[in-house]
Parts: sequence; C-alpha cells; structure tokens
Amino acid sequence: MSQPRLVLFLADIEGNLTALRQTLSRACETAHVPLPDVRWVEAATPMTDAGWRVAEVKLQPSGGKAVPEDHLDSLVRAVARDFRDQAVGLYTDKAGSYGRASLSEPGRPSRSLEGEYIDVVRQTARWLGVEAPVLGRLLDGGATARNLLAAAVDFGNEEPQQGAASQGKPSRRGEQPPAPPPEPDEDDRFVEAKLVEARRLMEQYLSHRK
Repeated sequence: MSQPRLVLFLADIEGNLTALRQTLSRACETAHVPLPDVRWVEAATPMTDAGWRVAEVKLQPSGGKAVPEDHLDSLVRAVARDFRDQAVGLYTDKAGSYGRASLSEPGRPSRSLEGEYIDVVRQTARWLGVEAPVLGRLLDGGATARNLLAAAVDFGNEEPQQGAASQGKPSRRGEQPPAPPPEPDEDDRFVEAKLVEARRLMEQYLSHRK
C-alpha cells in the first residue's frame, strides 16, 4: 500500500540540495516544526524532461505534533522565493484518498487545493505540464509494471496535453476555452453606424481636396 508522500517540484533544475535544505530549515523554524530530511528523486526523468527538479521530503509520524506537511503552502512559498522561480508542493495520502497541493511563483499570488487524491494529482499534473499517469507513477515509486498498471487504473488513458513536454511549466491560462464575444446590442450598432458615417464623410472630404 502506498505511503503518504510529500514531494517538491522546482523549476530551477540546477537547484542545489544544500540550498534547498537551508530554505526548508528556515521555513520549518518559522512554522515551529521539525526539519525533515530531503533528497532529490533521481528516477524522475519525465519530470526533468518537462523542466522540473523533484525533491522528496521524508515524512515522520506526527505523534500529535505539527509536521511540515501541515505547512505546505509556506514551505512552497519559501522555495519559490529563495530560488526565484516557480515551485510546486504535493502531499498525498493515497490510502486515505487525500491530497493537497500548492503552487507558488515570485510576484504572483499562490494557488492551493486539497481534496480527493485523484483530483488533486490531476490538477497538479496540469500545473506541471505533464500527464496525470506520469505523476501517478512517480508517487507510486517509479515505472515498475505494477505501478504502471496502478496509474492506468487510477487515471485511465488520458489524452496527452498539447505541448506539455516542451512547456514544462504551470499553465497560466484558464483550463476552459475563452468565452465567445457578446453579441452587439443596440448601442453598439448605433456607435458602429456613426463610425462608418464618419469614415465616409472623411473620405469624401479628402477626395474633394485633391
């Protein structure tokens, strides 16, 4: 059975692990939670191809005390601030069908969500610009046959996102297509008629000056 996971995604793929640990140390001290161990996830080639460096935070039993995953938003904001680039944090408890995610970027409002495991993973995958089964396999421990099957069952055969592999960054556009422009009302038609008449008179005036 999958264990709870806390994973960080850094847009700075050259990010330094020592610097990341220092950032998390300061953020955890501010939040009054113990500093967790953190390591790079080396077997995350699809995420690297999409432009992300992946780090996993080792979780410890809470014992009734505050733990880093309780402060996911502040941890992600600290990483985005110190590395001066986008950062995404994802906490999942697949056994409990629960997930929480946070997206932060310097100079822009942070975004976060929580809810059902599958829904949160799907939305996080959109932020990262990858397909949900790719992220699901990462959370399940890699591209083993068992995990490939688990991801396929969880997320189905989703259509690849156009440009996902090359984009590698959270989309800043809405997920819904833009609404069509409203039909012109009576005032719009009146103004348009006046503009047409003005253009006609100007052309007539200019032709008489020649």
